Amino acid sequence: MNTLGKWAIKEWNQLCYPSQLLLMSASRLLFAVSGRKIRGKEIIKQIYDCAVLSAPIIVFSLAIVSLMSVLEFSWHMKVVLRQDALVPAFSLVLTVREVAPVVTAMLLSSRVGSSIAAEIGVMKITEQLDQLKLLAVSEVDYLLIPRWIGCLVASISLTLLSLGVAGFVTCFIGARWMGYQTGEFYNSLLLFTTGHDLEGTLVKSACFGTLIPFVSASYGLRCGQGSQGVGEAATQAVTRSSLLIIILDLFINSAWWMF
Repeated sequence: MNTLGKWAIKEWNQLCYPSQLLLMSASRLLFAVSGRKIRGKEIIKQIYDCAVLSAPIIVFSLAIVSLMSVLEFSWHMKVVLRQDALVPAFSLVLTVREVAPVVTAMLLSSRVGSSIAAEIGVMKITEQLDQLKLLAVSEVDYLLIPRWIGCLVASISLTLLSLGVAGFVTCFIGARWMGYQTGEFYNSLLLFTTGHDLEGTLVKSACFGTLIPFVSASYGLRCGQGSQGVGEAATQAVTRSSLLIIILDLFINSAWWMF
C-alpha cells in the first residue's frame, strides 16, 4: 500500500507540473501580447522547426494509413455485406475523427517532444537555465511560449494538410485498387462526415498541440545529470506524451460525439 501511495503521488506530480507550466505560460503570453513583447523571430523559427520540418514524414504516414484503412474497410465489408460501396464514407469519418489528429500528434511527440525535452535538459545540466535567471530572463517567456505556439500551429496545420493529402490519395489510388472510378469514389466520400466532425478534429489538434510541449518541457526542466539524464528525459517525454494523447483522445471523443 505504501508503494502504491508513492506511485500515485509521483504520477499526480507529473501531471500537475505541466499544468502549472501551462498556466504560467498562458498568463505570460497574455502579458506579452498586451505589452507587444512577443518574440516574433523565435516563434517563426519554432513554427518552421515543428511544422515545416515535420510535414514530409507526417503527410507521408497519413497517406499510407488512409490507404490501409480503405483496404481494411473494403475487405471487412465484402466479408460481411458482400459489397463495399460505403467504404469511402466510413474511411473518411475514421480519418477525420481519429487517424489524422492522433497520428499527427503521435509523430509530433516523437520528433518535436523529444527534441524539446533534450534541448531544455541540456540547457539545465550545462547551467544555461541558471544563467537566464541571473539575467532576469523568464524561462517561460524564453523557452516555453515560442515552443507552445510552434507546436500548436504545427498540430493544427499538419492535421488539416494530412486530411487533404489523405483524401486525395484515397480518391486516386484507393479507388483504383478497389475498382471504382475516381468520381464514383468521391461522390460517396462525404456521406457521413459533417462540419461537427471537423470541429472536433480541430479541438483535438489544439489540445494535443498544447499537451506535447508542456509535458516535454516538464521532463527537460527536471532532467537528471549527464547524458543519461538527457536521454531519460527525452524518452519519458515521448512515452508520457503518447500515453496522455490516447487518454485525452478518449475523453474528447466521449464529450464531443457521445453526448
